[in-house]
Amino acid sequence: MPTRLPLWLLFSIFFFAACAPPTPEPPPDATRSGWTAQTTGVAAALGGLFFLDDKVGWATGGKGVILHTKDGGAHWTPQPSGVENILVSIFFIDAKRGWVVGDRGLILQTADGGRSWQHQESGNKKKDITSVVFLDRQRGFAVALDGLLFSTVDGGGHWASTVMTPKVTLTSIFFVNAKQGWITGHGGAIFQTADGGATWRHQRTGDGKDLHRAFFVTPEIGWVVGFGGMILHTTDGGAHWTPQTSGVPVHLLGVAFVDLKTGWAVGAGGTILHTADGGVTWAQQTSGTLEFLIHIVAAHPNTAWVVGRKGTLLHTNQGGAAPPSLPAQSPV
Repeated sequence: MPTRLPLWLLFSIFFFAACAPPTPEPPPDATRSGWTAQTTGVAAALGGLFFLDDKVGWATGGKGVILHTKDGGAHWTPQPSGVENILVSIFFIDAKRGWVVGDRGLILQTADGGRSWQHQESGNKKKDITSVVFLDRQRGFAVALDGLLFSTVDGGGHWASTVMTPKVTLTSIFFVNAKQGWITGHGGAIFQTADGGATWRHQRTGDGKDLHRAFFVTPEIGWVVGFGGMILHTTDGGAHWTPQTSGVPVHLLGVAFVDLKTGWAVGAGGTILHTADGGVTWAQQTSGTLEFLIHIVAAHPNTAWVVGRKGTLLHTNQGGAAPPSLPAQSPV
């Protein structure tokens, strides 16, 4: 029987370090890290992250937290969500219009860049929603526990729902363009659409481990990450998936690429992995923390952000590489 993550992990991860590395090491020297901590002013875990460009972005998390930046994270400003829910995922279609989703079927929408948020009715207050994406101002999707897929064609005014087969917990949804998209789930499940979500086809990875997030740079080339350091790669849109060696045993929850070669994966124990060759090799970067890292967004080969537990928000403007060591000084 394949190893499975408990259904509650996606949400309990905001509060417990249930998946810390088997043998934690002392916190690495942050001065030797290419990642710097940004001040969020919150203690709640952060799991949702979205940037429109290298300046304008949002982060969401526990206790209804929504944070907004206009300067690449040098300053983060709270936005009033009006809820205490765990806000797991956020997506903006432009600088004004965005959506955020969370536990107990919560969907919020803004039309003014997050200065105010309004409830939208998902139609199911029992299922925790794990991810949201929009193709334009009208067409959007959200996925949830127990195989539930929500969809809207009117900007969230109305949400319809269907249950995917097999009926597994769905963990993320990603579209590379208006037609091609993927959903990841427990038990190694991946679903793919080539018609903008009108129909979905179950893809098989050859492994039953839980998957957490997908990222594609073209309709053919993409990656998924998941349980136990799993990284899978495809060059044919997911018809076939090939394992890549992550070199770590910890759970990976986030993955992002900026081109065919350069990308990152993040996960438990402050893990940040980097590749410069499309995942042929992955190398660990010093994050400066042992907190569980949940999501990563990259704007350029040198610019990325990571969020995690206890208000963790990391940023790099040098590709995550540690600064060079100072040369040893000769005695006078």
